Amino acid sequence: MDLSKVFSPRSVVVVGVSTTNPFHPANIIFNKNYYGSDCDVYAVNPKGGELERRRIYRTLDEVPGPVDMAVVAVKADRVPQVARECAAVGVGALVVISGGFAEMGEEGRALQDELVGVCRENSMTLVGPNCFGVYSPPVVDTFFLPPERTVKPRKGDVAVASQSGAFLVDQVMTCFHEVGIGISVAVSMGNKAMVDEEVLLEHFAGRGDTGCICFYIEGMDEGVRRFIQSARQISDRIPIVAYIGGKSERGKAAAHSHTAALAGDHDMVAGALKQSGILEATTEAEVASFCKILSFYHHRPLRQCSIAIISSSGGHGVIASDLATAAELQVPEFDRERREALRALLEPGVRDIASLYNPVDLTGSAADQDFERSLDYLLSQDDIEAALVLTLPYTPMMTSFVGTRLGQVVKKYDKPVVAYVPNLAKYGMVLEGFELNGIPVVHSIEEGVQMLKALRLLGLYAGGGIPGCRG
Repeated sequence: MDLSKVFSPRSVVVVGVSTTNPFHPANIIFNKNYYGSDCDVYAVNPKGGELERRRIYRTLDEVPGPVDMAVVAVKADRVPQVARECAAVGVGALVVISGGFAEMGEEGRALQDELVGVCRENSMTLVGPNCFGVYSPPVVDTFFLPPERTVKPRKGDVAVASQSGAFLVDQVMTCFHEVGIGISVAVSMGNKAMVDEEVLLEHFAGRGDTGCICFYIEGMDEGVRRFIQSARQISDRIPIVAYIGGKSERGKAAAHSHTAALAGDHDMVAGALKQSGILEATTEAEVASFCKILSFYHHRPLRQCSIAIISSSGGHGVIASDLATAAELQVPEFDRERREALRALLEPGVRDIASLYNPVDLTGSAADQDFERSLDYLLSQDDIEAALVLTLPYTPMMTSFVGTRLGQVVKKYDKPVVAYVPNLAKYGMVLEGFELNGIPVVHSIEEGVQMLKALRLLGLYAGGGIPGCRG
């Protein structure tokens, strides 16, 4: 299925714009694209008129030039007829925002079937119905949320598809913005009457701007089954993250009333995801952690799960060790030879008080160069696959350049490193020093461990079981 007119439309028509209600979803979509997107955008309402001196066309026939995509926000019973009118003027794709279809029962399902029939007969691609639609910066944004009340992630290489529009906006748009994850495109599938997980997976995998793929899925249906099967041929080159909703009996019922999702046994679904190399995030926090590490390191699996932890706080190191053990990561204790090699690299004021067993506690007296030399040495060791660096910029000897200095070290090695920096605006320069030099930053130790867990799962699924790691 060709999705070019969904994600890269040259022209978009918004059907259902109101002349009396400025907060109507269609008005929000029209305005935000008129002022903020690269596509040409037109408004349609049978009454005609003007919207802030911009013409509202009565029919699609009146719209000048060809239309690639139509965004439909009218009552459900009118949607099939609007689809026919779109087909008559050669529209290539529909995004149906309207609800009132299969999620409402048999009558709504019949209406949805009619809509799908019109689209298939006329080779129109259908996103939805009952969805937020697509976000494809800087070309088009059909999310019907006022821009002054929302935030947008930066442009990046994570493609996201969600059966829930609210999850997409709250978890992805907001959370990804907060933690610095960039996205290439995002899609709210809604009832996924035509464009489903399998279709989107194939499209995402073929995009040159996407290095990680993320799905939020409710229930199990044929589209999800095909998606899991297709993932086997894709997950070995592009990491795929999935978060599953509707695991409990109450959650299954809620999912069905939300988007007509079909319930499935979660243990069965989880096993199928694992067999296809899909990383299942078990919490909302893991969704962000997994996607961020994979956007930085793409396909860098941990084979032996052996990591080093470097900190200027013994307590932070203890917490990190506990969390890493729970995540089935190995934190090997360093032998005397390695401890002495590390000790020789440290400044005299730190050398006699540092604890170097792993976690490496450099103490609050550590300076940038102590972190730099320790990380360089440990990444050079064959048995250390990754490192978690816990930086506390309020310690006296650490400078704002520590992130930049450690970034230069990491560039020498093909090994992932995650840095913890407290979430304070005054440490922005430290954060930028890390991330601009290829090291993802987290604001909690748990997030850092979750990131390395993602790489452990990547190695586990790629290798069919790893010595030293449990499945």
